[in-house]
Amino acid sequence: MEQIKNYFKGWGISRIIRIILAGSLGGAYFYNGEFIYLFACIVLAVQAIFNLSCAGGSCSANYTNENKPLIKTEKYEPNKTK
Repeated sequence: MEQIKNYFKGWGISRIIRIILAGSLGGAYFYNGEFIYLFACIVLAVQAIFNLSCAGGSCSANYTNENKPLIKTEKYEPNKTK
């Protein structure tokens, strides 16, 4: 039981949304009988269960605080004359 709790503890909001969408698409398949709903349900469920998203992690943001900006900008302060 503890292993199951630890497994679901690591789930983020994107995995929860995927499994909810998979469940709703599964219900749509049983209601309508259209295979496109079943296909989308299976794809989203596999992504949620195995934490798969983009191939090779190509959709992840690779940003850390150590990254420096490519373009250096300076704050513009106009001359204040009275």
